[in-house]
Amino acid sequence: MVQEEQKIISLLSEPLKIAGFDLIEVKVGMLNAQKTIQLYIDSPNSIQIDDCVNVNQITKNIFGKTNQYYKDYVLEVSSPGIFRKLKTPDHFKSSTGKRIKVHLQKKIEGLMTVTGDLQKCDEETICILPDTNGSDMIIPYSLISRANLEPLLKF
Repeated sequence: MVQEEQKIISLLSEPLKIAGFDLIEVKVGMLNAQKTIQLYIDSPNSIQIDDCVNVNQITKNIFGKTNQYYKDYVLEVSSPGIFRKLKTPDHFKSSTGKRIKVHLQKKIEGLMTVTGDLQKCDEETICILPDTNGSDMIIPYSLISRANLEPLLKF
């Protein structure tokens, strides 16, 4: 499935970017015996239902022009939500200044999970100010197993 997801990302990323959307994640799988493609999109102005409809139409047009293989799939388009995953350097760059949670492949400074404010990032590392510690941590992308936004929710 990962190869199929990468193929879809390659096919859709640029046309969606031109339309003002970032393709955050693609999942290909089965849901209730139906083949599905789930697209998670974002934009600087957040995502509304009309945006999902627009991306659905763009995607169907691209799939129709490039490959009839996808005609048997149900297409779902949605926002990644407030706890959106961070996977690429661009995802991290767009989240600079925000609170994130990072799960590590091995301990750094005795921690396997780090939550705090993303200070800065480049193509190889992120710099995070942990909630539990007063000093910045530099974390290479190669040691991140998964990461997501982790906003503080006030009730």
